Amino acid sequence: MGLETVKEEIVRNAKEQEAALIAEAGKEASRIMKEAEKEIEGIKEKSNAEFMKRLDAIKKQELASAKLENKKLLLEAKKQAIENVFTEAKKKIENLDDKKRETCIKKLLEKIKNDIEAASIYCSKKDLKLLKDFKAEAADITGGLIAENKDRTIRVDYSFETILQGIKENELQSINKLLFG
Repeated sequence: MGLETVKEEIVRNAKEQEAALIAEAGKEASRIMKEAEKEIEGIKEKSNAEFMKRLDAIKKQELASAKLENKKLLLEAKKQAIENVFTEAKKKIENLDDKKRETCIKKLLEKIKNDIEAASIYCSKKDLKLLKDFKAEAADITGGLIAENKDRTIRVDYSFETILQGIKENELQSINKLLFG
């Protein structure tokens, strides 16, 4: 074999090795690309899952917040409705006809007599004429009676305002159930 043949053999072997190395490098590059694509896809899926989880948490939080706000508004509306009922009741009591008003005052006088020995009685200016037989003074109330004993140590308050307030405090649950079921 001549030098030329050896040279050609070496070049041919070098080209074959080069082609084999290039093919192997191509396969390796392809494998690396596939792994990178898988990794990217995994990251995307994980990112999407985290995003959906966060989105779901935000939705739940907003829904809970909206429900709470709704409850607050409903409670406030119920409270206002109850206040309106008591305002109406107070107006009706203030505008009782004289006969009904006199009946109420007489019943309150009986209640006072059973509770204390009244020396002083306070009533609205409107009711003074109904209490001619008693030592009565005008007070800043819409109706009803307030009484004190002689020493002014015991006082009973049967003013319409106080009676309504007592009903409101003691019967709020019943009123709420009656109005709103």
